[in-house]
Amino acid sequence: MTMGDEEKNKNPRKDLLNNRENSEGESIYGKFRSRILDQEQREMMEKVQQGAESGYVFDSSEDALSGEYVKKIDKKVIVIYVVVSTIVLTTLIFFIYSLIPDAEDKFVKYKSLIAEVEKLNVKKSKKIQEIESVVSELKKNEKYKNLEIDSNDDRVLTAESMEFLSQQAEKEDNSGIKSKISSIIQSDEEIKAIQQDIISKNKGLEAPVVMTKSRGHEQIAYAFLTQKKGLSDQKAKEVIESVNVFDYTYEGLYVWNFYENGFYGSFITKGEADKSPNEIKKLAQQAFQERMLDLEREKTALKNITKQLETDLKTSQAKVEQLLNERDKLGELDSKNKQLKEEMVKKEEMISDLNSVRYKLLAYSFAIERGIISETVWEGVKIEKSSGLDYSSKVDFSVTDNLIIRPKQFSLNAFTEVYVLPKSLVTSGDIKILKKDQICKIEFVNKANLIKKQILIIAK
Repeated sequence: MTMGDEEKNKNPRKDLLNNRENSEGESIYGKFRSRILDQEQREMMEKVQQGAESGYVFDSSEDALSGEYVKKIDKKVIVIYVVVSTIVLTTLIFFIYSLIPDAEDKFVKYKSLIAEVEKLNVKKSKKIQEIESVVSELKKNEKYKNLEIDSNDDRVLTAESMEFLSQQAEKEDNSGIKSKISSIIQSDEEIKAIQQDIISKNKGLEAPVVMTKSRGHEQIAYAFLTQKKGLSDQKAKEVIESVNVFDYTYEGLYVWNFYENGFYGSFITKGEADKSPNEIKKLAQQAFQERMLDLEREKTALKNITKQLETDLKTSQAKVEQLLNERDKLGELDSKNKQLKEEMVKKEEMISDLNSVRYKLLAYSFAIERGIISETVWEGVKIEKSSGLDYSSKVDFSVTDNLIIRPKQFSLNAFTEVYVLPKSLVTSGDIKILKKDQICKIEFVNKANLIKKQILIIAK
């Protein structure tokens, strides 16, 4: 190995032309330059690039000084070529990228296209109404009474009716009727043209989702993102929260959805509904305002009632104080007045303590078997065990002072005997028992003594 070879190995050659070091093959810049240089220039560059030390290439003639002169390319020129080509390629890439519309631009165009279709549908509906109006007038004439409207056909009229009108357009002498026929034929042609335009524009649209009373904008958007676009539940919720969602559900509204590259857009159109989204919002806002006014009126009315009650309370308190003062003054009256006061106090106590007596109905045989009562010759019938009994029935003395019982309540055919326990309430005269075979009346004579009491009524 010569000294020159060792020197080359120590200092690796840099491919300035291709802007690479010790690389094999041609770079993108080399390819670019190979397209802009002619064959002779490419051969000259390749010779120099391959390591030629001299700019001369000698032929085999005897004249050692004769030959073809080839100038070595300056390194500065190579750098310029590289920089310029890089700028050109970068600019070209950015230009091409700028021509590709982003998702939001696509959504704007998508929305604009739907708006155009909506306008065409409105225009079509107006034309159909015009034809229906003219046909209604025309059918008043006996000759045209058989004209038939086909609601399932974009031509509005049936094919037979349209053919008949086309024939009559030339025959009809009445200028007014002839004008109506012409307007129907012209409107029919316009509807056909509008429908074709709608069909053409709908080719670039996905079918909308029809809103129902139970399925609003948010539910439809969520289903679209998760089911059609494969988003997770959490991601779909985050996307929906970033857009305006129509707050109301209304039968027949169209919901349009668009999703691409993380961009989601959605909006509402009238569709099959009898009102537009704006009309629905206005109605909802109006209803909300009316409800707010109603609440304000209710609030004002409640304030007035409260004030009146406060006034009445003050008046009542004043009357109570007056009565208390009068009661104090009556303290020295006769015993009859004192008795009346005691009765009033007793009544207040009775009201506070439910003003009732509680009782339990039991058949004699049942009570004996369970050991609730016993009967002896000397003591008669008496209570043996009262704990655990449910005295759920009661007599309210503010309503009645007696109790009527019948045998069927005890699963009996007739009464032979009725006992009220404890017997002391009967012997004291607080309770009276008036018995017959098919009915028994229990009178509560001294009700004040019976309040809060619990009695057993035994029948056999």
